[in-house]
Amino acid sequence: MISRRDLLFGMARRLRESGGDKPVSGIGADIGAADAAYVRKDYGAARELYKDVLKENRAHKEARIRQGMCHYHLGEYVQAKDHLLMVFKQHPGDYLACLYLGLAYARRDQLEKCMEVWKGFVDRDHIAVMREINVHRALFETGDPLTGAEVAEAVEKALTHA
Repeated sequence: MISRRDLLFGMARRLRESGGDKPVSGIGADIGAADAAYVRKDYGAARELYKDVLKENRAHKEARIRQGMCHYHLGEYVQAKDHLLMVFKQHPGDYLACLYLGLAYARRDQLEKCMEVWKGFVDRDHIAVMREINVHRALFETGDPLTGAEVAEAVEKALTHA
């Protein structure tokens, strides 16, 4: 009969031997450098560093979102949409993917898709951003003439004040 202690220590030993003692959070030196570049607003360098992270781990959600945000800040709205849509389809509740995917659609003057994405947007930490999105959704639904640029600029302004 094997004791619980031996069972647990045996499993821990096997995990360590197989490389399982690596951090599971996905936060490591590889993404740390990319995050540092993003914080410095060096979006071109950050985009390339996130690309390197994604080469090693294609399922790295945070790296894919940040890479999409870098594309957005660089004015590459098609690439931003592609990366963020990939995350949004798998994780529709992710507020950053939802927010920036809607912004990318708005910048491309695809307001129908933008408003559809933003239907599910919830971020209780940034009430001003939610309010701005809801105002523009209401204006869109009532038929007020809106341009994608003005919607994106209003939401970006709320983001900077949040």
